[in-house]
Amino acid sequence: MPFDTPPPSDATERVALPGPVLQRLTGNDLVSRGSVNVISIKSIRQWAGEWWSQKRGDVWTYVELKLNEHLDRQDMRARISDSEFLIAMNHDQGLAAQATSVKILEDVLTHLLGSASPMDLGIRSVVGIEGGEAVCKPIDASVVLAARARRDSARSPVRVAVDPADESRRTPVAFTTAGGAALRVDFTLEHVVSLRRNVTTAVRIEPMVTHLASGRQASARALTKLSDRDVAFIDESTLKYAAVFARSAQGPNTPELILPASFRTLGTQRGRDLLTGTAGLSLALLRGGVQIELVDVTRGTPAGRLLEVVGLLRALTRGVIARVPPDKEALRVLRDARLAGLALDGSDLSGEAAKIAMDIMAFGRDSRGLAPMTILQGLPQEGYFAAADTAGLTHASLRANYPLAKQAAA
Repeated sequence: MPFDTPPPSDATERVALPGPVLQRLTGNDLVSRGSVNVISIKSIRQWAGEWWSQKRGDVWTYVELKLNEHLDRQDMRARISDSEFLIAMNHDQGLAAQATSVKILEDVLTHLLGSASPMDLGIRSVVGIEGGEAVCKPIDASVVLAARARRDSARSPVRVAVDPADESRRTPVAFTTAGGAALRVDFTLEHVVSLRRNVTTAVRIEPMVTHLASGRQASARALTKLSDRDVAFIDESTLKYAAVFARSAQGPNTPELILPASFRTLGTQRGRDLLTGTAGLSLALLRGGVQIELVDVTRGTPAGRLLEVVGLLRALTRGVIARVPPDKEALRVLRDARLAGLALDGSDLSGEAAKIAMDIMAFGRDSRGLAPMTILQGLPQEGYFAAADTAGLTHASLRANYPLAKQAAA
């Protein structure tokens, strides 16, 4: 199918599939998960012109080389036409699968044409199988390229449909604690990057709490000492801020939204009613793309109560992530919780570089097999991404120093 005139984003195209390919795509959830894409090398065919019939064998061989380099052995790859290849990935979906397709095509175009213009990155997502054909939607490669960014920006995929004025009305918020301290909460976003695919697969909300009298930012440890009422106020403000982005985090082709909240709040019926009752956070949106991060799970958290609360939240949302301290004992209560992820926050790591590295490696070892996602979040610098990868973690994120609005004003 041609890519000369990009169709509207909601347009679909059909591509005929060979019988063996069609058979392998039926009876599984690869298409519904957004794990199947078609890449086009039409720009190379156009460049070759009348020489294409002589050069295409070498081009196909190089494409297959790159497919083997970036895909796992069990992933499916097949040439389905003179200039199109279908890729079906078993372990990646949505943006992660699209990012792999873009990377493969970038490598091919750069090697054969000397550059890879976004206009030449012909990628389509297979959204259905009908009558022996793949129903495809074109992918905007610029969105995938923007999702590679380590930090939040105006081009972040989750911001595509967000009104900045709506966001600015919900951050910052100020309140006075039960103890009389005046606090301000600024909200910012972290890109949670897949270490394997180098693309943002989730965006995490980070509340930054500042003590107004001293101007100091409160640590996560200090926040746990606040009263239940004060913690609930921060959680409620987080929910209201999250509502701005929830609609942009739906479906496999956009990053999911990670929403941190206290176990103390969501462990109560009132807290869960607040979750589903916040304007802009409908049950459909929560289930479609929002994950809850329980921020205060420790070795003292009652295992039975935790399992009960996680089960209730899993029914309301896309999944539940537990943020844990660098403490092996804290992981023991999580073995049967069926969590979507485990997170270790950079603010919980201290000491010399060697000690931090040991803590990261220990977290990777102790968390293995407990959840599909293991995240090292809130990192002060990108160098820790390598440590997270070495430890076997799946994701990492950099802590945003300021909310985006303040960065723009600076």
